[in-house]
Amino acid sequence: MKVNYFLEPKIGSFIFSFGHPMKPIRINMVNDLIKAYGLDNWLNIKKGKNISFEEIENFHNEKHMFDLFRKNNKKNFHEIENFFPMYNGEDCPIFSGLTEFVNLYTKASLTAALELSQKNTEIAINWSGGFHHAKSVGSSGFCYVNDIIISILELLKTFKKILYIDIDAHHGDGVEEAFYLSKRVICLSFHNYKKFFFPETGCQSNNGCGSGKNFSFNLPLKPGLKDFSFEDLFKPIVQEIMIRFNPEIIVFQSGADSLSKDPLGKFNLSIKGHGTCIEFLKNTKIPLLVLGGGGYNISHVSRCWVYETSLLLNKKLSPKIPFNFYWYRYRGFFRLNFKISKISDKNSKKNLLFLREKILKNIRKLKINK
Repeated sequence: MKVNYFLEPKIGSFIFSFGHPMKPIRINMVNDLIKAYGLDNWLNIKKGKNISFEEIENFHNEKHMFDLFRKNNKKNFHEIENFFPMYNGEDCPIFSGLTEFVNLYTKASLTAALELSQKNTEIAINWSGGFHHAKSVGSSGFCYVNDIIISILELLKTFKKILYIDIDAHHGDGVEEAFYLSKRVICLSFHNYKKFFFPETGCQSNNGCGSGKNFSFNLPLKPGLKDFSFEDLFKPIVQEIMIRFNPEIIVFQSGADSLSKDPLGKFNLSIKGHGTCIEFLKNTKIPLLVLGGGGYNISHVSRCWVYETSLLLNKKLSPKIPFNFYWYRYRGFFRLNFKISKISDKNSKKNLLFLREKILKNIRKLKINK
C-alpha cells in the first residue's frame, strides 16, 4: 500500500515554554530516526499545502482565531523574558512562532485528508498532528487548533461514513463534542478516566445525542492498563464497528502518552502493545489517516511512532537504535523497545469484560442507513 508521509522540518524548532510538557522537538526525533533506519526510502515524503483562514474557520470560531493570532503578534522579543518564558502551569501559552506552528501541523493534516479523498494514497501519516482537545471557541490541553476535526470535515465531502479512533491517555473531548450529533462519524476513545485527570470527560454514558445517539463510544479505563487487556478490548470492539458501521475511512489518533512511564499518562503499554492498533487497522485495507497526539517522554514517543511507521510499511526494524542526530536523547538504553513499569493494573478482568460487553451491546444497537 502507498504511504504518504507528511514532514515539516521546522515543526520541531518551536518551544511552548521551558519546562512545558509538550516538546515539538519529538517530531524532529521521529523524522531523524526514520531516516536513520532507512524507512524514508519507502515513504512518499510530502509537505502540506498552504491553507487559508477560511479553511481553519470551517470549524473554529473567528474570534478565537483572531484572539490567538493577535496575542501571538503582540508578544514580541522585548515582552518575553529570555525570548521563551518558563513554564508556569499554563496549558496553552502564547509563544514566539505560534502562528506558524499551528499552520504547519494543521496544513499537513488537511493535505493528508485531501490526498486520501482524491485517492492518491491509501495511508497518510502526520505525526505532528492529532491536537484533539481544541474547541471551536478556544484552545485547550496544549491544543490551539483542532486539525483532526478540520481533516474529518474535509473527508466528509467525499466519504459518507468515518470511524475516528483515539488511543491517547486523555479523552478526545474536542473531536467527540464536534460530532456528538452526527451519525456519519463514529468516535471511539480509549482513555484514562478519573477525577482531576484532564479533561475529566468521556464516561461510558456519553454516547451521542439526537441523530448521533449511540454513535460515540467511550472506554473509561483505570491506571496501569497493560497490553493484553488493551488488545482484548480494542480488537473485538473495532471489529464489531467494522461489521455494523462499515466505515469508508478511518482516522486514527495515536497518542503516545498511553505508553508506560509517560510523565502525564497513567497507562502501562509497551511499544508493541501500542502498535497492535495500527497493525490491526492496516490489515482491514480501509484507507487510513494516522495522526500523532500526546506523548511526553519524547524518546519513547519517537521509538513508538517510528515502530508504527514500520508496521504501516511492512518493514522490520533492528532492535538496536541506529546512530542519529538525537542519539544522546536515547542514552542509557539504545534499544527500540523499552522495559515497561512494574506498576499494577487497576483494571480488573471482571470490570474490563463488563465494559467490553456493554460497548459491544451498544454497537449492535446502531441503526445504519444502507
